[in-house]
Amino acid sequence: TMEPETPINNTTPPPVVVETPTDPVTTYQYNGQTFYDICCDADDLNNSESLLSQRVILFSYDQATVEPNYQDVIKIHARYLSENPSAVMVLEGHADERGTPEYNLALGEKRGNSVLNLMRAQGASAGQISVVSFGEEKPVALCNDDSCWSQNRRVRIVYTAR
Repeated sequence: TMEPETPINNTTPPPVVVETPTDPVTTYQYNGQTFYDICCDADDLNNSESLLSQRVILFSYDQATVEPNYQDVIKIHARYLSENPSAVMVLEGHADERGTPEYNLALGEKRGNSVLNLMRAQGASAGQISVVSFGEEKPVALCNDDSCWSQNRRVRIVYTAR
């Protein structure tokens, strides 16, 4: 035996959809600061609110693997290059003072190439990027402990044409 169908009550109002305005600009949290997805004019490179203003990638001891927290920085610089075909950059690879000068030159080059490969994967042209290694020769911090050495294990992004 079938139950009779219950009539539908059409007096219930439809759910109210409240649209909240969304921020039109993506934000990034990087080194404890908020940056914005402001790209891709040459002036944006010097805009302190743009993630493009961040140009140093730090590395762990004796490593050339880019840490996940630097992915957004690399992506926005790759996007800048792809949208500005005349832009050119040098990736300067650096190491701390531990290890032989030869080893540190090779490590600085590996670090630069790691950043280069990620930028290429994001659409930057290889012809726009070159890598140079300074090894341990150009430290930004002079000291004798890891808090200082960690600042020297880096790749610095230098635009030679914007």
